[in-house]
Amino acid sequence: MEKFLKIYVTAAGDTGGWRIVSVNNVLAVEQASATTVTVTYAGIAAADVLTITHDAITAGDTTMREWFTDSMVVALAQSWQKSQTEAIAPLPNDAAGTAPVTVTGMALA
Repeated sequence: MEKFLKIYVTAAGDTGGWRIVSVNNVLAVEQASATTVTVTYAGIAAADVLTITHDAITAGDTTMREWFTDSMVVALAQSWQKSQTEAIAPLPNDAAGTAPVTVTGMALA
């Protein structure tokens, strides 16, 4: 059974709102920068990479990667009848430590 995470994206227009992200066939999850997490999927011909853009966290911090991988674990542990799970909350705090990080965009390439 395929499993998916529901993640809220704060972008305006058609790119914002709830997005559904697969947690199956994930090869790697990396904190690519202070504002992006990349999720690499196994593909038939090549790997697809999902880039999740978010508010800045402290340089060298991996809390957003950990948030995504912890959310994956929760989603994959659900019964086969539950195909989608909302990503765990609350999100980690931003670089200033004053507010939860928000996901501002997603792109699959």
